[in-house]
Amino acid sequence: MSKPLSNINFLDILPSSIAADPLIIAAANGLDAELKTITGMIADLDLHKALSSLPEPILKHLAYQWHVDAWEDGLTMDQKAALIEISYNWHRVKGTPAAVEMILNDVLGGGQVEEFWEYGGEEFHFRVISNSPPEDETANAILLAGIESAKNTRSFLDLIIKRPSITGALFFGGAISAGITVKIYQE
Repeated sequence: MSKPLSNINFLDILPSSIAADPLIIAAANGLDAELKTITGMIADLDLHKALSSLPEPILKHLAYQWHVDAWEDGLTMDQKAALIEISYNWHRVKGTPAAVEMILNDVLGGGQVEEFWEYGGEEFHFRVISNSPPEDETANAILLAGIESAKNTRSFLDLIIKRPSITGALFFGGAISAGITVKIYQE
């Protein structure tokens, strides 16, 4: 049965050929406390939990190390941390519409990819539908670079469509009318 790493004693994993030697037992017991201390520090090394609190230079180094293709200096700290966070999963799906949608979610806050057969375009073309496309040239350049790095090499972006976003309440109603017609005759 497996045990958590923090519950394993060094003496328990020694081979039986040396486990009975008093000198080895003393060394194992001496190392055990140090190994448990180091094992306890492993949880502190989880960078994914601390990404949003790391300074800009460290985020930049992590982005380089983890090959974040859509990295731009003009992104906000939250966007940079999000790109680093999804980097591993993004590289697994790179070259698919799902990778482009991941970029759209991180840069635009949402979007949808339509393949050519869904809108009657040319083969290997696609378009992006967004509720909030970038308003300035810098954000637009960041979005286009991200799409270019995420899409399949043979695919071409036709256009980015802005879907109007309307907020508010929608009310509708109806009425039912029923009645009886009575005709009275005289004899």
